[in-house]
Amino acid sequence: MKAKQKFNTNKLVLVPAVLLVALLSFLGGTKYESQVKDILEQPNISTTTVRNLPTKEKVKRVIDGDTIELANGQIVRYVGVNAPNNGEPFEEEATEANAKLIQGKTVTLEYDAYTSDRFGRILAYPMVDGKNVAVELARQGVAKVTIYEDRRKLKYQDVLLKGQEEAKKEKLGIWK
Repeated sequence: MKAKQKFNTNKLVLVPAVLLVALLSFLGGTKYESQVKDILEQPNISTTTVRNLPTKEKVKRVIDGDTIELANGQIVRYVGVNAPNNGEPFEEEATEANAKLIQGKTVTLEYDAYTSDRFGRILAYPMVDGKNVAVELARQGVAKVTIYEDRRKLKYQDVLLKGQEEAKKEKLGIWK
């Protein structure tokens, strides 16, 4: 009988303790969510501060045909295209085309499913004057569209492919 009474006493202590922990966890989460919401609603704070992904920034320099450095020091690699690298044919033309479109301008960055790569670069679609720079580079024939079969469809995949087809048809850049 004493063993059963000890079990009931433990049960009486354990059940309320578990319920208390569950309630505190819920309230703690709610409090955290409320704090984040309050921070984001402040006029001088944006989601870029919280997530460290800029939405608008000035271009400090063009690194190559598909990569830039922002004024804040972050490196952005364009989603969906691959321009020729150092020493490859059309590498200079791709870098010059990119610079002509974006150098010194303020870009708006749009994001897809993947926001960074294994090198720590931001992956984004840079927009200048309402134009998607990655699409413009594909249209000019200085960048190839890159799509990975095992990943979901890119946000601008159809437009990128259409731009590349135009460049192929016109025999522009790397498609000469």
